[in-house]
Amino acid sequence: MYNHCIGTATAKTEKKHLMIESVALNSIRNVLSDSLIEQACLAVDYDYRNRLLSPIVTVLHMVTAAIWPEESFVASWQAFWSAVASRFPKLSGKSPSRASVSKARNRLPLKLWNYIFERISLLGQTNSRQYDSWNGLRVVLIDGTCLSMPDTPELLSEFGTNNGQHGRGKYPLMKMVALSNCNTMTVIDYNLGRYDQSEISLAWPLLEKLSKGDILVADRHFAAAHYYSRYYDIGIDFLTRIHQNMKISKIKRVWQYSQNDFVGWMKINPIYRRKDESLPAKVMVRFTQTVVYIRGKRKAIWLVSSLLDDSLYRATDIVKLYAKRWRIETLFRDVKVNFSAGVLRSQSVDGIKKEVAARLIAIDVLRIIMLEAALKNGVEPIRISFVGAVRTVLAFAPALAIEPLWKLSSIYEAMLIQIASQIVPERPGRNEPRAVRRETKHYPSLKTTRKEWRESYAA
Repeated sequence: MYNHCIGTATAKTEKKHLMIESVALNSIRNVLSDSLIEQACLAVDYDYRNRLLSPIVTVLHMVTAAIWPEESFVASWQAFWSAVASRFPKLSGKSPSRASVSKARNRLPLKLWNYIFERISLLGQTNSRQYDSWNGLRVVLIDGTCLSMPDTPELLSEFGTNNGQHGRGKYPLMKMVALSNCNTMTVIDYNLGRYDQSEISLAWPLLEKLSKGDILVADRHFAAAHYYSRYYDIGIDFLTRIHQNMKISKIKRVWQYSQNDFVGWMKINPIYRRKDESLPAKVMVRFTQTVVYIRGKRKAIWLVSSLLDDSLYRATDIVKLYAKRWRIETLFRDVKVNFSAGVLRSQSVDGIKKEVAARLIAIDVLRIIMLEAALKNGVEPIRISFVGAVRTVLAFAPALAIEPLWKLSSIYEAMLIQIASQIVPERPGRNEPRAVRRETKHYPSLKTTRKEWRESYAA
């Protein structure tokens, strides 16, 4: 550990902000370092005073809130300050108020969070290079999801909500599209937008950052002839499931490797060509059929790719590669369930975006630590338990705050060994029901806010 304020060297300090910094989630600060946060402040021209709640403390608290198992800023801060009080007893009972902590979060500009995410993402991509190669290509996954948030007029106006057969949604919804490395599940980049925006419109700014040597693996939301033409223009390869409205019988076959594996021309709808005159009349792609089990039922599906040469890319390898697409769904589960982003808590647009950035920073920080553990202990990073890594990082943080400086390196190495030892079994073709065995609660749904209910039923 290389941060100047970590360890027992700070036991005699009288500066309270340094006391707090010395205890703040030290197990991740080789990756999310003090110097990186200070560089971010300089890069975005954020001037700050030496407050009790410095930018270092605030950023680390937001990351702690993402990792902490209780879905509450207050709970994570209470745990945060309890760790400070255990290290410096004279600060016991002197925690800043919730309002002060909230103001500290609000002070940090959104562009500071974006800068930190970009730097952490670059580190994750660099460390992922040796794991994410497939036949000389870097495998990149893309998909979208929705996040909910409090029902405030500002958020509803900014993000909108669903409006389907069951009526208008109760809460605002935000759409998020993310790019991820396939074999390390580090987040490359992301984009946020309104609920009614299409995933592909949010994806284009992200895809422009990819280049030759990348292969995009995606579902049917990113499958269309005019999209494939755009991928070719960018210079990236692609592999998607065929669009549900596409009929294989209408494809003109150019050559075929087998009845269920061939190269053909895919026509681009004239409607899109009138909107964009640069689009060609057709694109050449490869069609590969495979059999999968969806909810227990056997089903034949077609895959579409730019991998035209069968001597370089066998059909069986293409099918196995597409099976890895599900990993980005696992990433979204980590963000929404393990890191509690399914329902965000802030009540302002900037606050919501900062929350998302903090959670994705936390994801990448954890994944980078897992990469380090995998490399040093000779295991595959994708086989390491993510939840186990989170628990280990939280468990080792206190020891890295109170032990002497000369012990910190060995404690950190022990943490990496512990993380690498928590291996999940290989489960190809795993199929799980989207259902629960039993209800968690038997109470009816609350139709109003808690404040309105209390006023209505006041004694």
